[in-house]
Amino acid sequence: MVMKIQVIAVMPAYNEEKKIGAVLKEIKKYVDKVIVVDDCSMDNTSAIAKSNGAIVVRHNINRGLGAALRTGFSKALDITKNDNDVIITIDSDGQHVPSDIPKFIERIKEGYGFVLGQRDISRYPLKKKIGNSLLTALTNLVCHTKLKDTESGFRAFTRDSLSNLDLRSERYEIAAEIIKEVGRNKVKAANVPVRSPVYFHGKGVKVSDGIKNFLYILRR
Repeated sequence: MVMKIQVIAVMPAYNEEKKIGAVLKEIKKYVDKVIVVDDCSMDNTSAIAKSNGAIVVRHNINRGLGAALRTGFSKALDITKNDNDVIITIDSDGQHVPSDIPKFIERIKEGYGFVLGQRDISRYPLKKKIGNSLLTALTNLVCHTKLKDTESGFRAFTRDSLSNLDLRSERYEIAAEIIKEVGRNKVKAANVPVRSPVYFHGKGVKVSDGIKNFLYILRR
């Protein structure tokens, strides 16, 4: 008997009441469950997430992206049982396209333990393109990986791979820390191309945040 792979989305959220409902409606077409980690929003993010069928975990203080993801990962590991179950991270603000999720699942089924979304940065501002390329190269050098777009927040893990990662960061450093741990654990990793709405081009993590992320993994 073939065990069904369960797909869980982990979505950190902070003051996203205007967008999270529409994002959840779309994501639920591709996953079995969604865990929303509300990082102490001051609006109706939690209520809207619950009304759209998400499992909601709320922080009583704002702790940052890294802490929110780690909380979501812990909850996802509690829910999943099969080592081949898939845990996907996706943003709550609409910058990721949920219909790209099957691409991640397909790569996982091919035997990869970690799959990272690769954005098309050709339309990004020049400063961001250069910064992204440089930080990706340096991160791969330090982490002994061969991934593209290491700052991307759209990613997937098998339960088995995720459970072996030693993640500690509280804020944006989580992106680089995940790559570091993937390399340290020699997880079989791949990229998949992902889309993003035009109005998100050039937004998201700043180059300065990427530098902080890189310095964090050097310290670790």
